[in-house]
Amino acid sequence: MKKRIIAALLAGIMMAGCGQEAVSQSGLIDSETVNISESVKPFEVSYTENDLNEEWISALSGSSVSIFENVLEEEGEGKNILVSPTSVMMAFGMLENGARGETLSQIETVINGGVPVQQMNPIMYAMADHFESSEDVKWNVANSVWARNDGTLQIVPEFAQAAKSWYDADVWMAAFDEGTVRDINGWVNDETRGMIDSIINDISDETVMYLINAMAFEGEWLNEYETEDIIEEFTFTNFDGSSSEVTMLRSTEASYLDFGNGLGFIRPYKGGDYSFVGILPDEGVTVNDFIASLSENGTDFSEAVRNPRYHDADIIVMMPEFSSEYSLEMSDVLKGMGMELPFSRTEADLSGLLRPAGDGDFDIWISKVIHKTFIEVNREGTRAAAVTAIGVDTCSAVPDFTPPIYITLDRPYVYAIVDNATGLPVFLGCVNQL
Repeated sequence: MKKRIIAALLAGIMMAGCGQEAVSQSGLIDSETVNISESVKPFEVSYTENDLNEEWISALSGSSVSIFENVLEEEGEGKNILVSPTSVMMAFGMLENGARGETLSQIETVINGGVPVQQMNPIMYAMADHFESSEDVKWNVANSVWARNDGTLQIVPEFAQAAKSWYDADVWMAAFDEGTVRDINGWVNDETRGMIDSIINDISDETVMYLINAMAFEGEWLNEYETEDIIEEFTFTNFDGSSSEVTMLRSTEASYLDFGNGLGFIRPYKGGDYSFVGILPDEGVTVNDFIASLSENGTDFSEAVRNPRYHDADIIVMMPEFSSEYSLEMSDVLKGMGMELPFSRTEADLSGLLRPAGDGDFDIWISKVIHKTFIEVNREGTRAAAVTAIGVDTCSAVPDFTPPIYITLDRPYVYAIVDNATGLPVFLGCVNQL
């Protein structure tokens, strides 16, 4: 049976006209949606292994942990939280091609860990190519740009060309009516293989563009769980001290991760390209404290995953079957991380996305960033999903007797789904309550 990890990402660009009424779409093109991708002529792109070198991997790993750390700070302690740094990076990777000046610089610093957009584009291209070239698991990576077709605004050609070339994005012109809602939701449903059936309920009069990234992954555990490895009625101690009865999955792994104040394990999916990582903080160390120290002391998450430790005895792991849903409006988190200009009504510069069809000028700024995720981990594998919506408004060797290492996730823990080649977390989360 196939296991599924789904990451769907919506970047919604919502533009509110300043000083003028929004034009009704009902009498223009009805619900017709036209794919103009063929009129966007992509430039030839290429990448090498150097495009995803140690410097860039470390930067993206750091920003992944930093985003998660700041979400934890925003939410406080005791919650089950899951974010998809890769999805966030894909969305902002496209958006950065329409950002300018200090606005672009702040996005590059917070989202990319300082990697410039000129380098981020080939990195995202290389990652998508790496995902989809796996033979033992199935990936689907898709991107699209949707623009309101009312004749008042035009997609900046250079932006459309970059989105098509680096992200293989389809470009659609649409009425932005109920028919467009069905079109967008249908696209999301298809590209996530039915795991996420819809992303929007309606489109406001101020919305003139959406940028959407969807990713789907199907894989199986490299080593299946036997019947004797499934332990029913096991006690999990929650963050608040209460107890829950869970089903534990027991396995013996080949290596472990030592973060100084927590131990982790790596459990691969078939093919060995992707893995589930579980990390148990030391007694007395909360999930929030662990992630804060991971970020503060400069420990490179991706380096730890790519360079695990080995032990002369067994690494005995137990983890619970669990499922979790999570959602957060991330604007305050990103502002707190230093990304303030993109949210400024008067100072943000996203002029590379859209331009007036005629005379005039307008301001563009991000109004909201909504992130939703879901994960289910069981004896068969993992199923997960992530959706991020970005809204933008506009005005215009040891002795034989060495004992084994036991890592039992029977209290709050951190987990990730990682790309083994880079060590980067596609998903990064924590469980405080079961």
